[in-house]
Amino acid sequence: MAQFAGAGPSKAEREHRFFLAMAATILTLTVIGFAPSYYLRAFIAPPHPMEPLNPLVHLHGLVFSAWVILFMVQAGLISAGKRHIHRQLGILGMLLVAIMIPLAIAVGIAGIDRPLTAPPGIDTLSWAALPLLDVPVFGGLIIAALAMRHRSDVHKRLMLVAMIDMVQPSAGRLIGMSGVPGEAVGPLSGLVVVLLLIVLIVRDWLVTRRFHPAAIIGSAIVVARIVLTPVIWSTPAWMDFARWLSGAG
Repeated sequence: MAQFAGAGPSKAEREHRFFLAMAATILTLTVIGFAPSYYLRAFIAPPHPMEPLNPLVHLHGLVFSAWVILFMVQAGLISAGKRHIHRQLGILGMLLVAIMIPLAIAVGIAGIDRPLTAPPGIDTLSWAALPLLDVPVFGGLIIAALAMRHRSDVHKRLMLVAMIDMVQPSAGRLIGMSGVPGEAVGPLSGLVVVLLLIVLIVRDWLVTRRFHPAAIIGSAIVVARIVLTPVIWSTPAWMDFARWLSGAG
């Protein structure tokens, strides 16, 4: 009895705690990053002039906030051993994803005609590439994670990689608060995403002495999107496409 009483957490329990800690980190970054521009906008002055919050933006904020909270709850349920509730809430997750993807596209397109949506010094036609090129990345990763829910090791890693990818907007707002020039916000926020992905990959290596394919492939897709976005967004083809989307082309 004394031997069992003194035993530490199992390997599975430590992994659950890691994913719970990552979910808490993502939730914290989301709340702090969007506090001045959304959650506490009535009480905290934003770092620079911003567009008014219209119904579409409010709906976007509500749905994506619900998704981040659900991710935190789901990680907590697994950590607490409540798998049956986790599976039941997964149905809600599927419904949210079905709303999130078209909503993100709609907000990205609408932002083209809202000059203050982009950081100072960045053309909104270019900045629209950030959400619009990211939708198939985080959307695809989430859909793949849901499709692989029978493989918990793959499911949880693909879902975490998708959530880390979605941190870039909140990280960008945090970086923007420090007075960093607008053109540096994208690369620096992308770096935050890369660092979080490295935490996942290194943790897998330290614990299992191998790199998990789901973490590596998912991270490679996200990093490719981060690297290619600023390359694409200044090209004539993208600018013409963005003008066409906004109805100005």
